[in-house]
Amino acid sequence: MTKLELAEMLERFVGDRPDCGPWEFDDFTSVRTTNELEPYRRQLVGMEPPFDADEIRDMIRELKTGAAA
Repeated sequence: MTKLELAEMLERFVGDRPDCGPWEFDDFTSVRTTNELEPYRRQLVGMEPPFDADEIRDMIRELKTGAAA
């Protein structure tokens, strides 16, 4: 998974879009990932439901900015 792919998955999750797989978010947060994405996974794991959509949107912006660099 790349930063851009993670950003797109989070957009689907936050937007509650029908194309977000039922376990997509859980799959990402449940298993250690690449060193590049691990800080984002840990941040998401530390969030308590209900999730702060604004905080996740900030993460999406950061991921997209980092992916473009």
